[in-house]
Amino acid sequence: MYWTLISVAVAIILGLSAVAGYYLLKLRNVKQQQNAQILLNRQAWLDSQEELAGDIRFIAKAMVQQQCEITEGCLRLKVLMDRLDETLQHNTAYQTIQLHYQKTAYMPHHQAYKALNKKQQFKLDQDRFALEEQHRQQILLEAEQLSDYQFKAPN
Repeated sequence: MYWTLISVAVAIILGLSAVAGYYLLKLRNVKQQQNAQILLNRQAWLDSQEELAGDIRFIAKAMVQQQCEITEGCLRLKVLMDRLDETLQHNTAYQTIQLHYQKTAYMPHHQAYKALNKKQQFKLDQDRFALEEQHRQQILLEAEQLSDYQFKAPN
């Protein structure tokens, strides 16, 4: 009887050990899958950030080459810069782009602009042209810097 109890205890211990081993292997597999997914997600994020940086460079070059209006470029750059790196909005190297954005963001565009009467459109255009002329040189310098912008991924 003594040996029977020992045999049952050993069987229970072996059974529990097998279950524990199974779950340890399963846990290790899940952790490996999680790590692989983390790496995939990080690479996808880096690719997305590099694409944003490429779009910023493209628009900045278009502005410098006068293929894109100052105001349109600033509106587009501001949005992309904020998506790429929120600290760029506080970077003094690009403060004129930020300022120009702030002063023109309220202006209607596309259908809202077309819905205005000619006098309102003319007034908005005059305001926009004056702002563009006032900030042109500094914005083009900042756009030149952005045309070579290299995204720096965090470690």
